[in-house]
Amino acid sequence: MQFPLLCIDKNYENLHDVEITADIIDQDICVMSLNMLDFPKRKEHVLELITNNFLYWEKLLEKANELFWLKNDGYGVAVFYPDQCCGYTRIYRYQCLRNIEIRRDKVWDIGSWKYIQSETSLFSILDSIEYVAIFNNWKSHNLKINRPLTELASGRISNTTVDRVNVVSKRNGCAVCGNSAGYYMATTLNAHDIANTVMLSILLCKTHYQEARESPCILQFFASLFYLNLDIPALMKLDYIPDNLIVPLAEIIASNLNATFSKPEKKKRGWHIWFKMEDDWEWLLRLNKLTDYAYILFDPSRKQAHRIDSANDHPDVPFGPDHQHFNPKTKGESIEPSFSYGIPILDFPLLKKIKNYYIGKQY
Repeated sequence: MQFPLLCIDKNYENLHDVEITADIIDQDICVMSLNMLDFPKRKEHVLELITNNFLYWEKLLEKANELFWLKNDGYGVAVFYPDQCCGYTRIYRYQCLRNIEIRRDKVWDIGSWKYIQSETSLFSILDSIEYVAIFNNWKSHNLKINRPLTELASGRISNTTVDRVNVVSKRNGCAVCGNSAGYYMATTLNAHDIANTVMLSILLCKTHYQEARESPCILQFFASLFYLNLDIPALMKLDYIPDNLIVPLAEIIASNLNATFSKPEKKKRGWHIWFKMEDDWEWLLRLNKLTDYAYILFDPSRKQAHRIDSANDHPDVPFGPDHQHFNPKTKGESIEPSFSYGIPILDFPLLKKIKNYYIGKQY
């Protein structure tokens, strides 16, 4: 089985090569490494990385913990061993042409090289009890401190259009300083394709949480962790959906729910839009602000079957204030997290899921 190599180069497309150092490259990998647990690997504790940029390669050679030359295979690797920031052993390779292997007859004239026979020899060295133990302890520790973000990620993937989540933390939590973290921030990115939505989540201590709140946007703060200079022109921070987007949004929702919608009405607490599906079930969407919205499901007799809303009246429900009421106004009512955004084009998977849940209960 061929295992893919992770190419690092795309991370630095917005920077000049001279700005990139080996510390920046490896720190970026370390900060994002928890997101690579499910990436296919030959050894669970080893990340195999590649660059097509010779300048990056030279810098990595200068900073690596050890350099190994594989005589039978005709290539070298720069090895960075695990530590408390990253439990992975990181091995970097250089490939001058993308996806094309070219053998070399001799090592580069940077650093001190150790000669070994093959990849088998390399992995025998890296597969030591010490390195495996460091990885396992690091993995267990990070899964524990990141559990709230992991639960949030699972909820968003299950209930919204989010299909990928990147969690960023360091040592005991805070992605900036590595100290204990009692706060987090998240931002969601989507470009053109609703089905391709990414959520970025960052664990922070109190000091860096306040610093992040003062940043123009979370994305810009996130980029600063990776030394990226993002140009975000004409940025507008809104806590509501602009009026001119209500009808286009309703059209998208109707298409995804296979429904028709009534003319949106603007009332005291925002826009009201009814969506009627072919089986006569209906959703009423009330949209005022991202912190003031409700999605209400009605059965064919116009009896309320379910409600999702943002009212801050259930502090015991995790990941609030957004929550959902199963079987509202009945003895069997239960209240659970909804993981919703208050932006219907991101939340419509939850609307589909909930309606199917009640349809299934009828049979």
